[in-house]
Amino acid sequence: RTLIDESERREALVEELLELAEEQQLEQVVTRLRTLHPADQAEILEEFSDEISYRLLQNYPDEEIAEILEFLSEDARTSFVGHLDPAVTARILVFVDDDLAADLVEELPDEQVEAVLNMLDDPTGIKELLELPEESAGRWMSPDVIALQEDWTVQQAFEHLRKESPDADQPFYLYTVDRENRLMGVVDLRRLITAPPDAPLMSITIKEVLSVPVEMDQEAAAERLRYYDLLALPVINNEGHLMGVLTADDVLDVQVEEATEDIYLQVGLDAESSALSTVGRTLRRRAPWLLINLLIGFFSALIVSSFEGTISKVAALAAFMPIIAGHGGNTGCQTTTLVVRGLALGEIYKRDVSRLVAKELGFGIIYGLLAGTLTGGLAYGLTHNQWLAGVVFFAMVGNIVVAGLAGSLIPLGLRALKIDPALASTVWLTTFTDWVGFLLLLGLGTVLIRHLA
Repeated sequence: RTLIDESERREALVEELLELAEEQQLEQVVTRLRTLHPADQAEILEEFSDEISYRLLQNYPDEEIAEILEFLSEDARTSFVGHLDPAVTARILVFVDDDLAADLVEELPDEQVEAVLNMLDDPTGIKELLELPEESAGRWMSPDVIALQEDWTVQQAFEHLRKESPDADQPFYLYTVDRENRLMGVVDLRRLITAPPDAPLMSITIKEVLSVPVEMDQEAAAERLRYYDLLALPVINNEGHLMGVLTADDVLDVQVEEATEDIYLQVGLDAESSALSTVGRTLRRRAPWLLINLLIGFFSALIVSSFEGTISKVAALAAFMPIIAGHGGNTGCQTTTLVVRGLALGEIYKRDVSRLVAKELGFGIIYGLLAGTLTGGLAYGLTHNQWLAGVVFFAMVGNIVVAGLAGSLIPLGLRALKIDPALASTVWLTTFTDWVGFLLLLGLGTVLIRHLA
């Protein structure tokens, strides 16, 4: 099947299940859902109202609910867990990995957190994760890591693996520790399989092992794993003790989250925004930035209104205002996107700033001359006024040069101020290029009014 066929098939299934739910045939809906993968069940459950989803999940065994929770969006998880009695929540958490359990507990009302933790047999792991920064490597790691004692033989390692591996989330790499659980090295699973049973584990251990601190920023940890092309990285605390493992699938989740956050922030959206959020939640998350943008837009109106006399005498200037302002904004947004992404991937260092700015200046001049010539030529063709063509030409060149410089300097400036470079960079940039474009076009038009009127 093609992706389109699969999408249409799933949409038809969702419509069918929604109809069954409206007819209150919830048991039949659950029966159909339970034949699907937990990820598919989670996606379909989010199509129902919060109340229906909650009633459907009440018909599931606790273990299956735990599997589905892993794939639900944060909003859906928060809504579902918020409906549960603390005793039911604690029962479900038994089947959930500590990293997800910590996320779920954190979403509970404050008065329920202690009650839920007290009902668990061993909440130590969850409590330790809750003490870590929210966007740290430790919050994404899997604490269920296989650790082998460095003084074991290969045979002892295999005996340990037979007991521990079913619950571990760890591909191909096995980590060795000393008696105090300090990370000492890494063993490749393939080398372990081919080694003689009586061989000392140390003989096949690689001592130089890459790791990440438990409090390292999640994005930096993900970039380290990607940069070294590894499938997993051990996570250690300040004393070098092995705390868990960060795997490639964790990193993929981190990168999707960070990329989504960057995309949203560039246009002033809250990182938790969703296309399917409720109207109230959407209003709370989107309105603030839109109102700020509206207020800033008033300044653009003030700039234009201050040149009312010029526009009334040379109406043709008004025709080129959106072209010059809009094209400058588009040019700058390209630069901003490249710079924000480069900063996120660690590709741009302080030593690169001058080269980056010089490159954007050069690009702005060359491309500005090209765009200015085309726009100026259009102006001349429409009005047969060489002075107007010159005004349009210089306004376009100037705005594109400024847009390229601003597109690089705004995210670099935000980074220097310890602010996320993605934070509404495009909002500020397009506003700024609007101002510059209007000022250049109308300012030059005012100076040369006697040649244009």
